[in-house]
Amino acid sequence: MSLIFAARESPISEVTIFFHDRLIRACRAQKVNAGELHAFDSPNIPPLATTGIAIKENDHLILPPARGVLRVHTRMDTRLLALRLVPGFDDQILRHTIQAGAESGSLRALVLQLYGTGNAPAVKEDFINCLKIATDLGILVVASTQCHRGSVMMGHYATGKALERAGVVSSNDMTLEAISCKIAYLMGRGDLTKDEIGDLMCVSMRGEVTHSDALPPPPFSSTFQRASRKGRHYY
Repeated sequence: MSLIFAARESPISEVTIFFHDRLIRACRAQKVNAGELHAFDSPNIPPLATTGIAIKENDHLILPPARGVLRVHTRMDTRLLALRLVPGFDDQILRHTIQAGAESGSLRALVLQLYGTGNAPAVKEDFINCLKIATDLGILVVASTQCHRGSVMMGHYATGKALERAGVVSSNDMTLEAISCKIAYLMGRGDLTKDEIGDLMCVSMRGEVTHSDALPPPPFSSTFQRASRKGRHYY
């Protein structure tokens, strides 16, 4: 670590994890292995640096130093629930959870780990209606992917469009940990509405998410779609 910092003209001004031979951005990191040295990975961006005989840095990924003094935000609103979808789940359990959470004020955000690029069972209309009830009750509903790599791409498939109409917002390629922390911080500020927080989910604040314009084009995309996104990086 000291060699990496010594090799730079300016310090790396962000929270990072150095494990084995990689320096990775903390808000992009996930624990991927319990018993090997490659225990942490940042699945959707390369490491900030790797070590070996020489130190190899990805300079274009390293964020510039922050302006102003360090401020630690301790007012985190953790009234959120993360739910991983599995085949054959019961919609009624989710409906009761949403209604009880809304009535008691104990639930302000719901994070859904969906299939693939943000898909849900197409035949479960009650599930979509349940999410519409949640957003109407003032609960922020965020879609994430269960996949280790890749991103949510709402609006490209029929199910994704139905989720959008129900008021569900995308988290692009953020990890579940980053999504939960970001929501808790934004809700804890106390000066943002549900819609404003939803708009900020795909806005990079500390390099935690890839901008929508820089995501890979969806499967079976046109030549124009692929060419318009080529070379774009917003880490």
